[in-house]
Amino acid sequence: MPQSLTESSHVGAARVYVRTFLIAGVIIPIVLHVIASKAMPWWPDTVSMGIAFGVVAVVVVSKTRREREMNRRLWKAIVNLARHRDWN
Repeated sequence: MPQSLTESSHVGAARVYVRTFLIAGVIIPIVLHVIASKAMPWWPDTVSMGIAFGVVAVVVVSKTRREREMNRRLWKAIVNLARHRDWN
């Protein structure tokens, strides 16, 4: 059965958030831990840093997506207003 447009967009958004969290919350902290092994000897530091990075990255991505959607809707409303406006 084909998915509806809203279901597929929710799945796509979830993938973006998961990918963002994995990159910012797992990959980057591990690389930083390996690079700065003397300055950050504990893995719990890496885990807490990863959680913080991941949460911040997801918040930034979700805010950007919402702003893009809001700008698109505002632009459509302005275009529709201009089309249906009686200029006489």
